Amino acid sequence: MAKQIELTGRPMRVSLGVIIAMLASLSVGQAPQEANDSEAFRDGVDAYIYGYPLMMIGLTERVATTVGGPVLNSGRAPINQLIEEDKLPNGSYTDVVLPSTSTLYVSTFLSLKAEPMVLHIPFINRFYLMQTLDAWTNVSEQSPGTRRHSTPGDYAFVGPDYTGDPAIPPGVIRIDMPTNTVWIIGRIFTSGTPGDLDYLKGAVLSNLKLLPLSAFIQGGDYTAPSNLPVDPSIETKTTPLHQVANMDACAFFGTLAAMLKTNSPLLPQDERTVERLAKIGIVPGSPFDCSDPSIDPQTKAALQLATVAGRAAVENLGSAIPPTTTNWFFLTKILGDYKMHYLIRAVVANQALGANLPQDAVYGYATSDSNNEVFKIKNKYKLHFNPSGATTGQLPPVNPKGFWSVTIYNANGTLVNRPDLPRNKQYNAIGVGPLGPTIQNHTACLNPDKSMDLYFQVNPPAGGIALCNWIPLPKKGNTDSTKNDFIVFLRMYWPDAGVLNGQWIPPAVTQ
Repeated sequence: MAKQIELTGRPMRVSLGVIIAMLASLSVGQAPQEANDSEAFRDGVDAYIYGYPLMMIGLTERVATTVGGPVLNSGRAPINQLIEEDKLPNGSYTDVVLPSTSTLYVSTFLSLKAEPMVLHIPFINRFYLMQTLDAWTNVSEQSPGTRRHSTPGDYAFVGPDYTGDPAIPPGVIRIDMPTNTVWIIGRIFTSGTPGDLDYLKGAVLSNLKLLPLSAFIQGGDYTAPSNLPVDPSIETKTTPLHQVANMDACAFFGTLAAMLKTNSPLLPQDERTVERLAKIGIVPGSPFDCSDPSIDPQTKAALQLATVAGRAAVENLGSAIPPTTTNWFFLTKILGDYKMHYLIRAVVANQALGANLPQDAVYGYATSDSNNEVFKIKNKYKLHFNPSGATTGQLPPVNPKGFWSVTIYNANGTLVNRPDLPRNKQYNAIGVGPLGPTIQNHTACLNPDKSMDLYFQVNPPAGGIALCNWIPLPKKGNTDSTKNDFIVFLRMYWPDAGVLNGQWIPPAVTQ
């Protein structure tokens, strides 16, 4: 019987045989058998998987905040300052994989160790979500947004070290967070028209304010510091994903121990894991040093192997998620509220860092059609949605105040760049939102029976309703006939119960 590595304390385990097989496939499975069998190896694999999300959040914070001041549309600003975007991405945008073409983003990394931070949210006349994550990638159910019927006003984000001084004034809505590091990812729906973008800049973005609680109490006359010194030793060009992947055991566990000093484990759920971390020398608040003579060579070898094994598990187990019967990939459970599902939490941090609670947003993607053939640009495709209320394949069911969209991406997750198309329009996405059936200047049309057909092909179909529902494919594809040329991505904000309980799945894309 294969030995079991307990990853969650629940029936969510990966056999040691699977881990060793992964090592062999990576040509690193020749370590001494005693290292494979050692308790330090098993504890090391668990520690890697447990700490991976904290590492991803921490390194993402470093990359995003190592600037002297906020840089518009860059995704970067110092700690406790807002990062704003006032335009939608296009085909030249490569900083983020699968960028949204139906929302403007407002984000910030907060440090709550010194004092709470107050975010002022103005009146927003459409779907929005200020998704709030702790340092372990769990999403707060108190995240302000349309689904929660949040009112305009002031929201105080409070860390675990807050003593109550200064006191939070009456009328300010308090949001308690379990970690000192907090990541707010705000999304605001836009139709993408110049008029709507101008409205959001003037009425919403200019009135979003973030300031320390002490400054708020003093009257809110606060200007965030600018021209801050930047540490040149911090790596900001390599993505956080690759930075973590390139770490050996000493770097990974040393950085993890340092990060645990600011953001402690979540107790009581992590008590057992904390005990196991201590057995391999990782104690929150204490440095982990591979050169420590108290760590014997066999333990060091086991931890090095455990790092490779943990990375293999995190990077490869996501591919085990089965598709729907219509060849879409969805995950509507556990996301954003992981509790002790450490492995799922780590896999999501690797493949979709910052995932929402399913109640707020569900994403799905497809890479092959109804014939199980990968998408190729030489073909013409159609996605048919039945009318709302149909028994199967109906239009994506979302709350009337939510929205949905379908977007085409290149196989590498970037938006399709088609300079041959009219420059005053973007053709990447189409869908239905709270402002009507339009996203990014592209009006969606319904058939007479209220069904909808979306067309994916390189050249425009015949005019009329087919043309207004055309999403162009890239002109260049993959030379490998077994690999897909593009991705079809579906977003559903504030999805109905049928999506969450699995009763609704998207129809298949057909040739």
